[in-house]
Amino acid sequence: MVLICVPSLDKDGLKGNLSQHLGKTPYFVLIKWEDEQIENFQVIESKAKHVGGAMTPGEFIAGSGANKLLCGNLGPKAVQMLQNAGIEVYVGASGTVIETLQSWSEGKLKLASMDNACSEGHN
Repeated sequence: MVLICVPSLDKDGLKGNLSQHLGKTPYFVLIKWEDEQIENFQVIESKAKHVGGAMTPGEFIAGSGANKLLCGNLGPKAVQMLQNAGIEVYVGASGTVIETLQSWSEGKLKLASMDNACSEGHN
């Protein structure tokens, strides 16, 4: 079983829109993925600093138990922190949460690296 985290702009679960700014995402959708299918999912409100919480988005994701993060892009600090926590980070996602999951399952998302991290101060 894999626990996948996807940042979302709203509470609409799998139909929610992907949040392109990881640091300011208001919600995360945690998806239990087993045998190439969704077992279940839950929507969690972000407790990250940029939205009034007390931790970084990376700390929040690491604390969620997620094994993988699927996102549009993220900064080099977040890439490094998540990779150090043992979380595989994939970038290049767009659309809805379910479209993001489908892109990942089809191998269309790239593993994040310091070379493809966003350098515009986002994390």
